[in-house]
Amino acid sequence: MTLNKPSGGAVLAAGIAFLVGASGGYAINEIIRSDHETDLEHEVARLEDEVSQKANADVPSDEEASAALAKSGRSMRISECEPRQAVPGVTCSGIITTTAGSFAGTNHPGVLSFAKIDGAWRQIQ
Repeated sequence: MTLNKPSGGAVLAAGIAFLVGASGGYAINEIIRSDHETDLEHEVARLEDEVSQKANADVPSDEEASAALAKSGRSMRISECEPRQAVPGVTCSGIITTTAGSFAGTNHPGVLSFAKIDGAWRQIQ
Protein backbone atom coordinates (compact mmCIF):
# COMPACT_ATOMS: atom_id res chain seq x y z
CA MET A 1 0.00 0.00 0.00
CA THR A 2 1.42 3.34 -1.02
CA LEU A 3 0.42 6.73 0.22
CA ASN A 4 -0.13 9.31 -2.40
CA LYS A 5 1.07 12.81 -1.66
CA PRO A 6 -1.53 15.46 -2.30
CA SER A 7 -0.75 17.53 -5.31
CA GLY A 8 0.44 21.09 -4.92
CA GLY A 9 -2.83 22.33 -6.42
CA ALA A 10 -4.91 20.48 -3.81
CA VAL A 11 -2.82 21.92 -0.96
CA LEU A 12 -3.16 25.42 -2.44
CA ALA A 13 -6.93 24.99 -2.84
CA ALA A 14 -7.25 23.78 0.75
CA GLY A 15 -5.20 26.75 1.99
CA ILE A 16 -7.33 29.22 0.05
CA ALA A 17 -10.53 27.58 1.31
CA PHE A 18 -9.23 27.85 4.89
CA LEU A 19 -8.37 31.55 4.48
CA VAL A 20 -11.72 32.35 2.86
CA GLY A 21 -13.59 30.51 5.63
CA ALA A 22 -11.60 32.16 8.39
CA SER A 23 -11.96 35.66 6.96
CA GLY A 24 -15.68 35.11 6.35
CA GLY A 25 -16.15 34.01 9.96
CA TYR A 26 -14.18 37.03 11.15
CA ALA A 27 -16.33 39.38 9.04
CA ILE A 28 -19.57 37.87 10.38
CA ASN A 29 -18.26 38.14 13.95
CA GLU A 30 -17.37 41.82 13.40
CA ILE A 31 -20.87 42.56 12.06
CA ILE A 32 -22.49 40.92 15.10
CA ARG A 33 -20.12 42.76 17.47
CA SER A 34 -20.83 46.05 15.72
CA ASP A 35 -24.60 45.51 16.15
CA HIS A 36 -24.12 44.81 19.87
CA GLU A 37 -22.00 47.95 20.25
CA THR A 38 -24.68 50.02 18.52
CA ASP A 39 -27.37 48.58 20.80
CA LEU A 40 -25.25 49.36 23.86
CA GLU A 41 -24.55 52.90 22.66
CA HIS A 42 -28.30 53.50 22.24
CA GLU A 43 -29.00 52.12 25.72
CA VAL A 44 -26.30 54.34 27.28
CA ALA A 45 -27.73 57.40 25.50
CA ARG A 46 -31.25 56.54 26.74
CA LEU A 47 -30.03 56.15 30.32
CA GLU A 48 -28.07 59.42 30.16
CA ASP A 49 -31.22 61.22 28.95
CA GLU A 50 -33.23 59.68 31.79
CA VAL A 51 -30.68 60.77 34.40
CA SER A 52 -30.51 64.25 32.88
CA GLN A 53 -34.29 64.62 33.05
CA LYS A 54 -34.34 63.57 36.71
CA ALA A 55 -31.47 65.94 37.51
CA ASN A 56 -33.33 68.83 35.86
CA ALA A 57 -36.58 68.11 37.71
CA ASP A 58 -37.87 70.94 39.86
CA VAL A 59 -36.71 70.11 43.39
CA PRO A 60 -35.92 72.36 46.34
CA SER A 61 -32.34 73.19 47.26
CA ASP A 62 -31.13 72.68 50.84
CA GLU A 63 -31.71 76.40 51.47
CA GLU A 64 -35.24 76.32 50.04
CA ALA A 65 -36.15 73.22 52.07
CA SER A 66 -34.70 74.78 55.22
CA ALA A 67 -36.65 78.01 54.59
CA ALA A 68 -39.84 75.94 54.23
CA LEU A 69 -39.08 74.29 57.59
CA ALA A 70 -37.89 77.42 59.43
CA LYS A 71 -41.19 78.03 61.25
CA SER A 72 -41.06 74.50 62.68
CA GLY A 73 -37.52 75.01 64.03
CA ARG A 74 -35.88 72.56 61.64
CA SER A 75 -33.58 72.60 58.62
CA MET A 76 -32.83 69.92 56.06
CA ARG A 77 -29.82 68.79 54.05
CA ILE A 78 -31.36 66.92 51.09
CA SER A 79 -29.75 63.81 49.68
CA GLU A 80 -32.42 62.94 47.10
CA CYS A 81 -35.90 63.95 45.90
CA GLU A 82 -38.47 61.95 43.96
CA PRO A 83 -41.71 63.19 42.38
CA ARG A 84 -44.80 62.31 44.42
CA GLN A 85 -47.25 59.84 42.94
CA ALA A 86 -50.65 61.25 41.92
CA VAL A 87 -50.17 64.57 43.75
CA PRO A 88 -48.02 67.62 43.04
CA GLY A 89 -44.66 68.06 44.73
CA VAL A 90 -41.67 65.95 45.67
CA THR A 91 -40.69 63.70 48.53
CA CYS A 92 -37.14 64.35 49.73
CA SER A 93 -34.93 62.30 52.00
CA GLY A 94 -31.98 63.68 53.91
CA ILE A 95 -30.70 64.81 57.27
CA ILE A 96 -33.10 66.92 59.35
CA THR A 97 -31.53 69.18 61.97
CA THR A 98 -33.47 70.70 64.86
CA THR A 99 -32.56 74.39 65.00
CA ALA A 100 -34.62 75.60 67.97
CA GLY A 101 -35.76 74.39 71.37
CA SER A 102 -34.18 72.01 73.83
CA PHE A 103 -33.19 69.56 71.09
CA ALA A 104 -31.42 72.20 68.96
CA GLY A 105 -28.46 70.75 67.08
CA THR A 106 -29.74 67.18 66.92
CA ASN A 107 -29.66 65.48 63.53
CA HIS A 108 -31.66 62.54 62.27
CA PRO A 109 -32.46 61.04 58.85
CA GLY A 110 -35.94 61.74 57.58
CA VAL A 111 -38.30 62.02 54.65
CA LEU A 112 -40.40 65.13 54.02
CA SER A 113 -42.68 66.24 51.20
CA PHE A 114 -42.52 69.65 49.54
CA ALA A 115 -44.53 71.48 46.89
CA LYS A 116 -43.93 74.78 45.15
CA ILE A 117 -46.81 77.11 46.02
CA ASP A 118 -46.89 80.65 44.63
CA GLY A 119 -43.24 80.33 43.61
CA ALA A 120 -41.93 79.23 47.03
CA TRP A 121 -41.30 75.74 48.40
CA ARG A 122 -43.54 74.68 51.28
CA GLN A 123 -43.58 71.53 53.38
CA ILE A 124 -46.73 69.51 52.75
CA GLN A 125 -48.21 66.41 54.36
